[in-house]
Amino acid sequence: MANKGFGPSNPLAIITGGTTGIGAATARELSRRGYDLLLVGLDDPNQIERELNSENSKVRVIAIDLAQPESAALLIINTAVEIFGRIDLLVNSAGVISHKAVGDVVESDWDLIFAINLKAAFFLSQQAHPHLVATGGSIINISSTNALRPALHNQLYDSMKAALNNLTQGLALEFRESGVRVNAVAPGGVRTDLSRRWLKDYLGRTPTESDLDIPSVAEPEQIATVVAALASSDMAWVNGVILSADGGYGLS
Repeated sequence: MANKGFGPSNPLAIITGGTTGIGAATARELSRRGYDLLLVGLDDPNQIERELNSENSKVRVIAIDLAQPESAALLIINTAVEIFGRIDLLVNSAGVISHKAVGDVVESDWDLIFAINLKAAFFLSQQAHPHLVATGGSIINISSTNALRPALHNQLYDSMKAALNNLTQGLALEFRESGVRVNAVAPGGVRTDLSRRWLKDYLGRTPTESDLDIPSVAEPEQIATVVAALASSDMAWVNGVILSADGGYGLS
């Protein structure tokens, strides 16, 4: 595949949900560490592309809806290889929430969260795998401590994160002999727009800054550094791990 003028020595990271929240913070951190980036996101894609493009790091943002995950994954991976000529890291960060009482859940709620929070990660991993073999790359899924400690009225999101943890370890086993690592980072509370939307449903009102300005809630940048560290070759012997990143606040 052609590499359209981008530095072939730079590693390439694909980040879904890469224009907001943890995904955008991870994009900034990886760019600082010398990665080229293909970001998948529907929110304000031009801003982060302008922000991060530089002489040393090239960034492209594509707006693709992951609700049709198999076809979306094929397009994303093909685009990455066509533009950059390689894939070194896949970060599955895209996610949606569904905060509803059990009696209010309908089948379409399940379908959407299953497609974006779980199936997209599977099909992207499937399609990226041969290219990651070539570069000795890895996959990092963004999970949640909710996978182990579910919240009230949050069964769909929490169930999908638990399934994502299982998928992470299953893929780590499947890909182990090919040299591709698969791990997950499981944050607790993080100060993002997604958290604000969740809190609005949970609290029944628009959250204030004081609702999020508490020690147990991380900044997205704090999670991004964990992702970047886990992607490093220094972590070459870490595989199939669900790494909690909650500051220890889940201990009590």
